[in-house]
This record gives sequence, structure tokens and C-alpha cells, in this order.
Amino acid sequence: METNTSLTLFHKRFNTESRIDEWDRYLIENVMWQGGKGASINKGYERANDISVWIPYDQNNDLNAVPFAIGDIVVKGNIEQSITKQSDLQVDNFNITTLINNDYGSYDMQHIFIGAK
Repeated sequence: METNTSLTLFHKRFNTESRIDEWDRYLIENVMWQGGKGASINKGYERANDISVWIPYDQNNDLNAVPFAIGDIVVKGNIEQSITKQSDLQVDNFNITTLINNDYGSYDMQHIFIGAK
């Protein structure tokens, strides 16, 4: 599978001791990223800002250790910033709405699919 960029995943988890949400950052080096912020001039373009991301298992080590979840934040590229809330990010960011683990078939075709808005 061809890849064209990396992505940063911000996974939200609830800290039971402090009773607040915390964000863990994961860098995934090799992904195929399509879509992004687009202009919508007609009502037929309700998905103009959606993205699709394919993450191949054969190009990313320890992918099973990354806790992907619906509602997590993905950002194109390597973002080294730590956050306490989504609005801390000053770059285009997207929330995961679709998460499909395609871990069957030949190893070079296995991947995780992410759809986000």
C-alpha cells in the first residue's frame, strides 16, 4: 500500500484520580491520507471536509498497541504539542467517526481504515 504522510493521534482517556480527561499522543509514521478542508459552494458537498485514512500494518510497527477510538482526534503530520482540550490545537484537526480494522487476508493488504470529520 502506498503512503503519503504521517499522522498524530490524540486519544482521550479519563483519569479517575484527577477526574479530568487527558489526551495521549501517538505518532503513526506511514499512512495514506486523502481529503481535508475544502470549500463547499453547493448543498451537495456536505462531505467536502471529510478525510479518509488507511494505515497499513506492514509499514507500522506495534499498530495493535495504539488505542484508536471513535471521537479521537487525528492531525496530518507530526504534532509534538501536548493538549488538554481539542481547541489547544492550532492546526486542522478531525474527529474519528468511522473505524474499521481490516486485519484479514494477506499481511501486505491488512490495514486500519479511519474516516473523520
